[in-house]
Amino acid sequence: MKMRSVKVSWVFLAAVLASAGSASVARADEEVVAHVPFAFIAGASRLPAGDYLVKERPGDPGVISISRADGRQSVFVLTSAAPSSETPAEAQLVFDNVAGQYFLARVTSEGGTQHEIMLTPARMERDLAATGPNP
Repeated sequence: MKMRSVKVSWVFLAAVLASAGSASVARADEEVVAHVPFAFIAGASRLPAGDYLVKERPGDPGVISISRADGRQSVFVLTSAAPSSETPAEAQLVFDNVAGQYFLARVTSEGGTQHEIMLTPARMERDLAATGPNP
């Protein structure tokens, strides 16, 4: 399967989040609350558009939990720390768009902590196969 990766620009993401809601830090432990206006893949799970809580797993900063705000679905995703030269003004979720599918690529808290999900073509192909066709 041939895939083409296009990074979603920070400006586009900011515009989408501003028009459809926003990402913000809800508590001091850097839980990110975000409205995502499209379905996306995080790890080997396909998640629908909606409101999400994203936070570090207690005791394991290399793992983030992504939970629907209604509590109906939750996944854990392995991440790596991503260095940053600047602290963002607000929390952000960054997605890669590959062949019309959005993949969660990075989570940045308001405090500047960044978690990057390593997305290689082989991994994205495997995650697409694991989640099945886009509904």
